[in-house]
Amino acid sequence: MNEEERTGVGARILRCVPRVVQARTPLDGPIGLLLLMVPISLWATFDIGFSLPKAICLLLGVAVFYATTEYARDLEHLHRALVAFFFVGSAVAALAIFGTNWLYKAPLLADTVRQFPQWIRGLPGAAEGFHPNEVAGVLLWFVPVQMALLVSCWQGRRLKRWRAVALVFSTVLTSLTLILTQSRGGWLGLVVGLALMGAWANRRVRIGVLLLAVVLLAVVGKRGPTWFGTVVFGEATAEVVGTFNWAFRVQVWQAALWGIRDFPFTGMGLGTFRRVARVLYPLAIPTSYDIAHAHNGFLQAGVDFGVPGLVAYTSIWLLAGALLTSSAGRAQGRLRTLAIGLGGSLLSSMVFNLTDTVALGAKPGPAWWMMLGLIVSVFRLVQGRGLEESC
Repeated sequence: MNEEERTGVGARILRCVPRVVQARTPLDGPIGLLLLMVPISLWATFDIGFSLPKAICLLLGVAVFYATTEYARDLEHLHRALVAFFFVGSAVAALAIFGTNWLYKAPLLADTVRQFPQWIRGLPGAAEGFHPNEVAGVLLWFVPVQMALLVSCWQGRRLKRWRAVALVFSTVLTSLTLILTQSRGGWLGLVVGLALMGAWANRRVRIGVLLLAVVLLAVVGKRGPTWFGTVVFGEATAEVVGTFNWAFRVQVWQAALWGIRDFPFTGMGLGTFRRVARVLYPLAIPTSYDIAHAHNGFLQAGVDFGVPGLVAYTSIWLLAGALLTSSAGRAQGRLRTLAIGLGGSLLSSMVFNLTDTVALGAKPGPAWWMMLGLIVSVFRLVQGRGLEESC
């Protein structure tokens, strides 16, 4: 092979380098900072064997993000990516029905979930079954956008018959499972997300939501956030396992703030807060109870990766919101519906993220990154800047 042929082969190889490597997105900056903190976090952890699986899952999620943004470069591929996304949501809901360690808060729902066979047990990290709050947090990535597309379909915007049937089935399955989790944080997130979607789509709803928000802020301002948290999430109880308990979370948040103060540049190590916090900080929580995480996604990012990771994680949320705001303002038809629906999913999970979290590196995490990839893809299509070059 002569020099010219080798040059030609090299050029073709470079053109076919996976687009995951070549891609450029508005989230590249904070994602790059987050990835930079991964080896630093692994250096800081007390046990690399404990943190490494979470780091691998995080890297897998980032790869899913870039694969999604690269694949969904036109409307048809975006639709296919949505089908895959909703399939993941349906699979999560189906697994949850047979694998969740259900709580029994609401009598009517408790009687229902008691009938479900408990077939999935003994998995690593979920020996007694999936925690219903985490299931609710995952399903919030899917339900609002599914509902938005379902309403759009109902209003006469056509879908292929098989897609319409699949959308109805998937929406019903994920929505009912979310309700059955009895997660008050999940329910609150869903209500806020749906309110945003209604306000975005309809002027009258927008006025009603604004008035309700003003009244709520006035009440909280007068009575205080602790009163609101206690009213919504319940009083402190002796039994913290499985409860959505305001006083319990305040304790955990305080420990997380101490952790960020003590490990500002490196974090404690990915996923180690559940163990390190008990050693370093006073917690009036039974030692038999696994606190799991900081019960706030932003604080969890801070204890995992230090202040740089907290900045990166917060930036991802803010940039995703800005992209959706721009997309919803400029898009028409189904793209606008999709932008509004993804906005509802983003806000719902943001609200959930303030009092609970599906932490970075958690096993369902790649689905969150896929949602972010869809957000970027919608923005690109609305802006008319989809990647055009082909391998």
